[in-house]
Amino acid sequence: MPLHLDPVSRRSFLAHSAAALAGISVLRTGWTAEPATVVRLALLSDTHIPENPDVTAREVNMTTNLQQVVREVLAQQPQPSGVLINGDCAYLKGLPTDYQNLASCLAPIRDAGLPLHLTMGNHDNRDVLYEVIASQRPQQTLVNSKHVTVLETPVANWFLLDSLMEVNVVTGQLGEEQRGWLTKALDDRADKPAIVMAHHTPQFEAPPEGQRWGGIQDTAELFEILQARAHVKAYIYGHSHNWSVTRRERLHLINLPPVAYVFAAGKPNGWVSATVHASGLTLELRTIDPAHPQQGEKVELTWS
Repeated sequence: MPLHLDPVSRRSFLAHSAAALAGISVLRTGWTAEPATVVRLALLSDTHIPENPDVTAREVNMTTNLQQVVREVLAQQPQPSGVLINGDCAYLKGLPTDYQNLASCLAPIRDAGLPLHLTMGNHDNRDVLYEVIASQRPQQTLVNSKHVTVLETPVANWFLLDSLMEVNVVTGQLGEEQRGWLTKALDDRADKPAIVMAHHTPQFEAPPEGQRWGGIQDTAELFEILQARAHVKAYIYGHSHNWSVTRRERLHLINLPPVAYVFAAGKPNGWVSATVHASGLTLELRTIDPAHPQQGEKVELTWS
């Protein structure tokens, strides 16, 4: 179950219940529990926060970038109903000091009353995360040695998965138990569109002999589950540090940009403002460099 820093405010709150403790979060917006027609979320990925705020990589200060993004998220009007960070929250090995610096960067989001959900990437460490923020340790494990939850909103359900196989190893894996959990969780919530999120890229072909998988090792099994269910509309991932929106058959594939550094010159880093409505999803790219040619780029996705 992802880390939840769950402050409660009159504007936006996370309802805690027996279901929430079992890994289900109910996100409501506004002053009441009345159904909303749209839900706005801030989508971040690959923050790579190091133990020391002065550390840089690829000529980028990762701490400074995340601090900028946090300010931008909080400046949105209206503010989003929640913030999702899709893995590789820590720099390389998920050190305790990495997560301490991360918590410091994210403190304004907590103070503003916005629910925050983190998933695990290959540079994260679940056990260390829980040691650093002990109050956020889940009271009930849904999938052994994994970090999963369902985020229920009025217009769509989000399924946050854990593709971390081994700390600081590039390969991702869901595993049979997590895939079984996902299958049941999706089937139990077929009344709304489903959006599935995990850190790693899908990889539909095995690597050459002797090379590691760079994406999800069990991609074929995952997509068999997703494509068999018409209410599953999109798969969101990070890992490759490459903003893109594509499609595989009827499924939308959304590759979030990194908050930290890019792997190829000219690519944007930053975050995405997502507006979910009953018939689709609007994505707006917010780049670290306000002069980047893709700043403000919008993509409209329609559920089919």
